[in-house]
Amino acid sequence: MKYDEIERTVGVADLLYPSQEKLDALKKRQVVLEGYPGDYIQNLELEKIAEIISPHSQYRVMALFRQVCNDPEVTKFRCDILEDFLNVKQLAKVVREVIDIMAENDRRSLYKLDEPDCFDRLNDAVEAFEAYIRCIELMHEFFSEHSNEIKSEGITRLFKWFEDRYEDKHFEKLKNEISQLKDSIKNRIKSVTVCINLDDRLVPISAGIVSLSSEPYELKPSLLDKIIYHGARFPQNIAKNLKHRYVDNEFGEDKLVNTADKELFEQLDDLTECYVDGIDRALREYQKISPEELFALEYQLEFYVGAVKLIELCKSEGLPVCRPKMLDASERKANINGLYDLVYFNESKLWNLKHKDKKSVVTNDINFDDNARFFIITGANNGGKTTFIRAVGICQILAQTGLYVPCESCEISYVDFIYTHFPKEEQTGINSSRFTTEIKEFKKISDLITDKSLLLMNESIQSTTPQECTDAATELVKIFCMIGVRGMFATHLLDVAAKTDELNRDESLVSKLESLVARVDESTGERIYKIEKGKPTHTSRAIEIFSEFGIDVEAVKKRIKVSHK
Repeated sequence: MKYDEIERTVGVADLLYPSQEKLDALKKRQVVLEGYPGDYIQNLELEKIAEIISPHSQYRVMALFRQVCNDPEVTKFRCDILEDFLNVKQLAKVVREVIDIMAENDRRSLYKLDEPDCFDRLNDAVEAFEAYIRCIELMHEFFSEHSNEIKSEGITRLFKWFEDRYEDKHFEKLKNEISQLKDSIKNRIKSVTVCINLDDRLVPISAGIVSLSSEPYELKPSLLDKIIYHGARFPQNIAKNLKHRYVDNEFGEDKLVNTADKELFEQLDDLTECYVDGIDRALREYQKISPEELFALEYQLEFYVGAVKLIELCKSEGLPVCRPKMLDASERKANINGLYDLVYFNESKLWNLKHKDKKSVVTNDINFDDNARFFIITGANNGGKTTFIRAVGICQILAQTGLYVPCESCEISYVDFIYTHFPKEEQTGINSSRFTTEIKEFKKISDLITDKSLLLMNESIQSTTPQECTDAATELVKIFCMIGVRGMFATHLLDVAAKTDELNRDESLVSKLESLVARVDESTGERIYKIEKGKPTHTSRAIEIFSEFGIDVEAVKKRIKVSHK
């Protein structure tokens, strides 16, 4: 994007929203979504993803995830910026340096500095403006060299803000004034002769400047000094700053303050007056960068830098990452190839650092379209069902946040919201009150969900008898498919999956169903974590589950035989 194509902006550019209107619209959307079920955050373990991206601003990343942003302009704006950080080397470094310089000035309260009235404040003002000059020149130099590489609207706007100031007619003038001021003070004032008036008790009662000199004054010992110090070198630290003692009313303690600085500044008015106005103008220009804008830019930079690091980490492990092609919500599609779960990816990396047996990340494909938009997933325990549906949810959130997604290729429609239902392990088992609670939860979801929503269910409807579970789950699936929901249901209710063909013959269903199976090695029972099309297998895995928990039937037989002898 060319510099001239960006309209003049007010304040430092926002790297998350292309306009204030877009920000306001998403804020309003967030207010509406507060009334929706928020358990998708916990069920998809999005806190872990946010922590990987931005350990120091995790809550800010979570705020973006909670938006479930459905604005194509915003997601494109962010993804374009991410690609600039990926492709333009040293971009993050120079922006970080500028932010750090300005943050240091803010820490020293230079944003609150007004017109200088003493040399201390004058020096603070000079340092603030020198930092401002340094930031502008850093950004100008980088943009001059890399402008052809920068493609995003957001990064172009950021540099344009600094370019506008670099090209301002006052900028060069103020640079010269700062330089002249420093040279004048440095060359014209090396020492000041001060006359101090004393009272009868030799207590100083007033003081005034007698003369200025461009040469430093060298203290020379008198005859009395030589006698007192026995000819030793005259100590240079005898002369002290003129100070005034007063009582701090708040704490009741004596304080010492330097009174000479302000008096000297006022008496050198003929030297300082011509510069104060220029410094004041420079400070007002500098202070247009509000601390709030600066801090926003700081965490936004961390967000993109963290996203880049996550991309590079995945690629370093041989796993694909790509920019998603976003489709209109009305298409209700998703075509994802080589998908994997970022939560499991992170856990496997930590595991592999501590254990000899290595965990590998397995990728899978999923395709939501007119042929099938609702999937029933069955298969062995720990076969990858939960990981798979979580991966789908994370992919959807990352895509709509404006980030790259963990897969080889991805075409995906926007959703208006993500609904999840993941009963906790302690909530499973036959329990009439729990079953009633589940039905109430699904009632709230069914009242809100639309044909543009995504629903992820994991082992839902397990709290009553097997037949009742099957009947209730089948009815729920039918309801959601009538609405036209895009969804996935991981379950051990094999009869529900077996009914997909029967349900598809119902013309009232807007979303067609398909059965998926988490495959295992048939000869060994080993999980291979591949999710493929297929009908559920009714082969019992009770013996396998017993073995997992250490129950060995043959060993029990032997123990009983021995005990009966």
